[in-house]
Amino acid sequence: MEKRSAKKYTAKLKLQVVAEAEQSNNVKAAKLFGVGESCVRNWRKQKEKLKETPSYKCANRGSKCHWPQLEDKVSKWVSENRENGYIITRSKIRLYALREARNMGIHEFTASPGWCTRFMKRHDFVLRRKTKIAQKLPKELEEKVTSFQTFVIKHRKANSYQLSYIGNMDETPVNFDMPSNSTVNKVGEKSTFIKTTGHEKTHFTVVLTCMATQCVCFNSFYFIKC
Repeated sequence: MEKRSAKKYTAKLKLQVVAEAEQSNNVKAAKLFGVGESCVRNWRKQKEKLKETPSYKCANRGSKCHWPQLEDKVSKWVSENRENGYIITRSKIRLYALREARNMGIHEFTASPGWCTRFMKRHDFVLRRKTKIAQKLPKELEEKVTSFQTFVIKHRKANSYQLSYIGNMDETPVNFDMPSNSTVNKVGEKSTFIKTTGHEKTHFTVVLTCMATQCVCFNSFYFIKC
C-alpha cells in the first residue's frame, strides 16, 4: 500500500483560507480550497503566528529566539556595516553579540557557532563572495535620453546627416585568461592552489559599434594591453 505524502500549505495560503472562513464559515472555506475542516479550525487559532511567518514557508519550525532584543541589535549592526561596505564575518558577529550580551546583563549567552548559524538564518543573512558593483542607472535617465535624442535629431536635420553616419560605439575589456576563484578540493586542505596561464591580468579591448540603420559593425578594433 502506497504511503500518501502529507500536503504542504504555505503561510500565505493558510491566511487566505482563514480570511475566507471568517467571511463565510469553516466548511465553505475548506471546500473552496480543498483542505480539511480541521485544518481550517487550527489555522484560525494560529492566525497571529501565521502573520509572523514568512509567506513562502509552510511551517515556522526551529528553535525560538531566546534573546530577541539582542538579536535585533546585532542584526541592525550587521546591516549598518554592510551598507557602509565593511566586511562582516561570523567571528565578528559572535564577538559583537557577546560584548553586547554582557552590556545587557545576559551572562548565560555564549555566542556559539550554532547560535550564529541560527541567527543568520532567522535574519536572512548568508555568506557571499565579493562581487563587482553593478552600474546603476541615473535617476534622470529618461530626461537625458530625451534630451540626447532631441540633440541628434536637431543636428541631423540641420546638416542632412544620413542614418548610416550615425552610430553608437562602446568598448569593453576582455581578459585572455579568466580563472575561477573557487574549485573542488579535499576536506581538510589548508591551502588551495589554482594553476593559471599567467595571463589573467593581460587583456584586450573590444570596440563594438552599431549604426542607426541597425547595422552592427563586426570589423572592430582590438587593442592588446600587457
